[in-house]
Amino acid sequence: MNDSMTLFILTAAVLTLVTIGLIVWPLWRAGPQRSPLAAVLAACLIPVLVWLVYPKVSSYDWVTPPAQAANPSAPARALDEAISGLEQKLAENPADEEGWVLLGSSYLALQRPADAVQAYRRAIDLSNGNNMTARLGAAEAQIAENPAALSGAAGQEIEVVLKSDPANPKALWYGGMLALSRGDIPTVRSRWRALLDLDPPAEIQQIIARQLAELDAGPGAAASGPNQSAATASAAGARVAGSAGIDIQVSISASLRARISPSAPLFIFVRDPGKPGPPLAVVRRLASDLPLSLRISDADLMLPGGPGLAAVKSAALVARIANGGNPVAQAGDFYGEATWGGIEGSEGNISIVINQVVN
Repeated sequence: MNDSMTLFILTAAVLTLVTIGLIVWPLWRAGPQRSPLAAVLAACLIPVLVWLVYPKVSSYDWVTPPAQAANPSAPARALDEAISGLEQKLAENPADEEGWVLLGSSYLALQRPADAVQAYRRAIDLSNGNNMTARLGAAEAQIAENPAALSGAAGQEIEVVLKSDPANPKALWYGGMLALSRGDIPTVRSRWRALLDLDPPAEIQQIIARQLAELDAGPGAAASGPNQSAATASAAGARVAGSAGIDIQVSISASLRARISPSAPLFIFVRDPGKPGPPLAVVRRLASDLPLSLRISDADLMLPGGPGLAAVKSAALVARIANGGNPVAQAGDFYGEATWGGIEGSEGNISIVINQVVN
């Protein structure tokens, strides 16, 4: 990639971030006409539209750009430079509260949750704790870095935001997950139904409606009746039965070993093949840890307090080296797969060999 194209990408990234700030912030600060759902959707859709639309209307060859193989890290450097520009502006004007919020959002979008937390906390301090966008952003970043944080400080922040802004869509979603982790099914229903009342996009409505239907048909519904003690004991027994967890050995093929960065994150996912959506459990390590042996248990569940691994008849296991640092699979990531037969069908260690490339 030549210098002019690098400069173009840098400029486009900066302008996109500025556009997000100019559009989203007025939506949040619109007083009685406040539209938090519109603000959230705008923040999510603007970069997606830029990414999807421009390659189709430009004359640049985005599939096989010239010299891409010789300099594959140029786009990443351009984005880093855009963030550096924002950092420099905040170094010159550290009292820019909304600038810190924008920086935190940028860090979070780039899968840098620890940095996002620090940026959001600067905004929180500047507002004496009154910037609910920053408090919710910090909580989201903590959860992205460690899902178990939902049951700790991040969950407390979400409750604070909901008390201040009961109609905040993102807080309602995370607040429902928090209530689910506590086994408070009525609160889960209340918060997610309130989220539905905000009339989110059809795709999100379907996800929420499906989650609510599963709650009504699952153990949560049974636990609200006379058999509550039995249902609770059964769920607890399932968690104990699955406490042994899944023993996994992860290695990488010789053909790919020389191509990995030791500092790249390694994610091991447990997925229920019959249920779309987030994985049941996830463990994060580093590529430098390979080869490794580990045990995935209920302590690694994405939603603590759920039915547990013992309730899963079989699961798909995926070990993936995220070369871009993103938990979501991207082109160029390396991965391997295996199948787990459930607690009853498990037989010793399961071997996963990372020997494939995401196209």
